Amino acid sequence: MALPLVLFDIDGTLLRTRGAGRVALDEAFAELHGWPDATEGVHIAGATDDVICQDVAARFGVKWAPVQTPALQARYLSALARLLTDPSRTERLPGIFELLDALAGHAHVALLTGNWSPGAAVKLAAAGLGGTFSWGVYSEDALDRDGLVPAARARAAALGLSVGEVVVIGDTAADVRCARAGGARVVVVETGFATPEVLAAAGPDLQVPDFAAGHGWILALVRGLAGA
Repeated sequence: MALPLVLFDIDGTLLRTRGAGRVALDEAFAELHGWPDATEGVHIAGATDDVICQDVAARFGVKWAPVQTPALQARYLSALARLLTDPSRTERLPGIFELLDALAGHAHVALLTGNWSPGAAVKLAAAGLGGTFSWGVYSEDALDRDGLVPAARARAAALGLSVGEVVVIGDTAADVRCARAGGARVVVVETGFATPEVLAAAGPDLQVPDFAAGHGWILALVRGLAGA
C-alpha cells in the first residue's frame, strides 16, 4: 500500500541554532578565502548550502567552483560542531516526537533540507534528534531547492518504498515553492523567521503555529491523504 511521504525541513522547523550555521559559514569563508562577514546580505533561509556558496562568491566578484566545496565544508563543519557544543544555542522545537509517533504507520517520513548532509547531522544531534530520521535529501541532491521533492521521490523508490502523495513541512515561503515545484502538498509552521502573514501569502495547504498546536491538523491532513 502506498503511503504519503512526509518531508521535514530542519532549520526553523525542527530546531533553531541561533544563527550558528551563518556564523560557522562566515568563519569558514574567512579562514579559506579571507572574506570578512561573507554571508552578510546573502539570503540563507530556504537556500541550499551550495547556492549560498555561489551567492557569497558572487558578492566578492568571483565564481564559485564546486571543487572548492569540500575544503570549505570541512572548515564549516568544524566551526559548527564547536559552536553547538554550547547547549544554549540549540533549541528543539515543541511537539516533534509526538507528531512523529502519531505519523508512524500512516506515512513514510524523511528530511528535506538545504543543509549539506554532514551539517544536518551535526544540528540534529545537537538538538537530540540524531537518528530520528533514517534518510533524507540534502544540498548534495539538488542545487536548487525546487529539485528536492523529485530527488526525494527517487530516493524513496530506490529504497523500495511505496509512496503516494508527498507533503513538505517547512517554515519559509521557499518551502512552499519547493513543494509546489515538486507537485507536493505543503504545511508551514510559524517557528522560523518568516512572519505568519508572509507564510500565508505563499499559499500553503496548512499553516500552524508549531507542531504542538498543529499536531491534530497535520495528522488529519496526512491520514486523509493515506485514505485512513
